[in-house]
Amino acid sequence: MSRTERARKKRKTRRLGIIFTVIACFLFGGLGSAYLFVQTHSKVTANEMSMNEESTANVKTNIVIDPHASLKTKIDSLLKQHQFNGTAYIVKDNKAIINQGYGLANRTTGEANTSQSLFFIGSMEKAVVATAIMQLQEKGLLNVEDPIVKYFPSFPNGQNIKIKNFLGHTSGIEGRKKGNQKVTSQRIVEEIEAAGIKQPPGKWDYKDDNYAMMGRLVELVSHQSLEVYLRQHILVPASMKETGFGDSFFTHPNESMSYKPKHGALTKTTFVQDTSQLFGAGNMYMPPKDIYLFNKALMDGKLVNQASLASMLRAGAGDYGYGFYTRSNFYISRGVLYNYETINSFSKDYQDAVIIFSNVRMEKDNGALVKEIYSLMQ
Repeated sequence: MSRTERARKKRKTRRLGIIFTVIACFLFGGLGSAYLFVQTHSKVTANEMSMNEESTANVKTNIVIDPHASLKTKIDSLLKQHQFNGTAYIVKDNKAIINQGYGLANRTTGEANTSQSLFFIGSMEKAVVATAIMQLQEKGLLNVEDPIVKYFPSFPNGQNIKIKNFLGHTSGIEGRKKGNQKVTSQRIVEEIEAAGIKQPPGKWDYKDDNYAMMGRLVELVSHQSLEVYLRQHILVPASMKETGFGDSFFTHPNESMSYKPKHGALTKTTFVQDTSQLFGAGNMYMPPKDIYLFNKALMDGKLVNQASLASMLRAGAGDYGYGFYTRSNFYISRGVLYNYETINSFSKDYQDAVIIFSNVRMEKDNGALVKEIYSLMQ
């Protein structure tokens, strides 16, 4: 009997055991005992941002890539060879050749990942927030050369730290410790200010709080919440119809649950933070196609002009522009959050794209997989 069959038999036996126990509770202990048992063994609700741990055997596959196959078949085989679990959106010469799911979105129900599966994108949101800042600059409502003290008068060393330092992760801030409770964007800024400054601006030091500051700046200048602004000025123009924010992810029918390998099995992720703690730097979710639509809108000038785009893609400290890293033959933004690993990349001529969203955080990240796919596309 294979490992998969043994795991399936074990799950079936466990379910039957629960059913018989509940019946026994009704017969011998009354309704109260049955209710207590069910409550103890039921899943924690999505609104509580927690999921039970349940392990499932991770069966490895050994797939040979046919050198004479089509590009689509080669990439498909490569994804399977890497045991990729998620959804991939691959574009060659401005034409999507792969838009499909791999593996399971929910290992309890057996629901598979599809092209419509949704994933938290983590730090990939930074590129979206950076786009909002460039839009506001084009409207004359701010300038990336402005000192942050112009907008946040009590910010420590604020006269010497410019907006562009936050966009490029060179602000020198110490950074706050994220809590677990619901928090406002204003309170986040207060916590960042209270944490103080670690070093003078100019040195690369990647921190989510740089973009929490930028998210709050969008709110102050636009007089809209960050979510409302992004929907109106980025999501709608780019036709990103499936993108959402925060806790609504956990009740969406297309949610792809995240898992982590542990002792040869996959274990459900437990969420410990309210999504408001990820303000500006990780509380967005979407299917891979939506981030491609974002890329396309950027390239086509629907969101910012060419000068703004050039600033976003220009490599600064850490090979980072505003929301994007520069690699030898492509640009990339990525996110790792609660075992979701998302990568958005596009070639420097804007013709090709490799976008892979995974709901299983493997020990080796998917950066190497992206490079392999680009190698096949040459």
